[in-house]
Amino acid sequence: MVVVGASSGIGHAVAWGVAARGAEVVMMSRSMEKLQRASEGMPGHVRLHAADMRDAVGVANALADYDTIDHLVLTAVADELARAKPLADLTDEDVERSFDKMRGYFTVVQAAAHRLSPTGSIVMMCGAAAVRPPAMGFSLLAAEGASIPGFGKALARELSPVRVTVVMAGLVDTPINSARREQSAKWAETSLPARRFGQPEDLADAIIFAMRNPYTTGGILVVDGGLLIA
Repeated sequence: MVVVGASSGIGHAVAWGVAARGAEVVMMSRSMEKLQRASEGMPGHVRLHAADMRDAVGVANALADYDTIDHLVLTAVADELARAKPLADLTDEDVERSFDKMRGYFTVVQAAAHRLSPTGSIVMMCGAAAVRPPAMGFSLLAAEGASIPGFGKALARELSPVRVTVVMAGLVDTPINSARREQSAKWAETSLPARRFGQPEDLADAIIFAMRNPYTTGGILVVDGGLLIA
């Protein structure tokens, strides 16, 4: 299986969880140095490829050695929070960069599609801001996030019988939230119905379920601690 965004956070938790189950895991991220650190002590058979998911040539080269891919997991975030700004402050560059994640997901899926096993799966991550954005500064991030479930549903039809699922995450304790970690943890533990700051392993469990369940495709699996009803 291939995990894009495997050097940290949710992608790392998925790679670790699947490797511990005996699968061969291809870990992909932009930084080989981070991948090497992330793979230290990991059980099973792990391969590392440094590639930016937006770079079609780099992605194609990274996947060239694999005739068959059983499962593809896309978790990379492409510096999303850099564009969390009020509408009046957004620039043309922000708009252009706002769909980097969608572009990256498309690039990887297009490169991998002909290699996917008919009994395999694609699992893509998006944030709950797609349907419940904060009051200020998330217009572009919500638009980007909302594009991913539509992409996933269309792929589930086009690539059938390959199964495609979107996992929608709430607030999770990953590097993207490190600058406001204490504030985020306090809010989650007092305001979310689950009274929990989501951990990468919580999402990894859901992703692995979506990979393994043969009757799961075309849907959105929400793992958000109750954020959508908070």
